[in-house]
Amino acid sequence: MDNQTPSKGAFWGGWILSGLAIAFLTFDGVLKFFLHKMPPEAMADAAKLAYPMNIMPALGTMLLICTLLYAIPRTSILGAILLTGYLGGAVSAHVRIMNPWPSHILFPVYLGVFIWLGLYLRVPALRNFIPLRKA
Repeated sequence: MDNQTPSKGAFWGGWILSGLAIAFLTFDGVLKFFLHKMPPEAMADAAKLAYPMNIMPALGTMLLICTLLYAIPRTSILGAILLTGYLGGAVSAHVRIMNPWPSHILFPVYLGVFIWLGLYLRVPALRNFIPLRKA
């Protein structure tokens, strides 16, 4: 297989995974500007994380910038690195308050897998940098 050009399936599969991550992260980033319109249950869950509500727009801005960098092909690897850090903070916040593993703690990990697997499938340079080897 030519390492310089992904197959059509890998390319589109990568964009589908990336698109799902981009859609969710964009939704989450925008939501941080409209906390007053969130359902009471969501507000209660957000309050458990103990972040002051007045910093949510700043977190939303940071998330949207990182997501935009990821969505642009020229800056996608930088965006993926920054989003990995952001998602690591989300994991830490959920571990700290002992939220359930599959639904809360591992959800940012699932997003990280979508981000990196999507990038791996569609960016030949990343596959050359981190090759999968046969045992």
